[in-house]
Amino acid sequence: MRMTASRVEEWLRRNRRRMIQCPYQPGNLRITLWGCKRRKSQARREDFTDLMKGDYFDYVYKNGLLRCRDCKLPECLRTESRVVGPRSGSMIVPASTGRRKR
Repeated sequence: MRMTASRVEEWLRRNRRRMIQCPYQPGNLRITLWGCKRRKSQARREDFTDLMKGDYFDYVYKNGLLRCRDCKLPECLRTESRVVGPRSGSMIVPASTGRRKR
């Protein structure tokens, strides 16, 4: 299924609150928490004994995943905040207060 630019923009508009900015990846990577967790689990399955084995693109891929392997961000975000339902605008709320940020 092809995604046109308008469908991508629509998806981003609907899911903007679910996106996080990864401080460990270059280029201001914006990713969902689900995608962040998937990258971490993939990094734990990957073999990093010889990063230089393979071509340049394989090196870049593994180097990016290496940063995700021991990252604490997915666990921190899961425990520090929760997403309030769609009726309240899907805002991220700190778990300690239970109140919406304004």
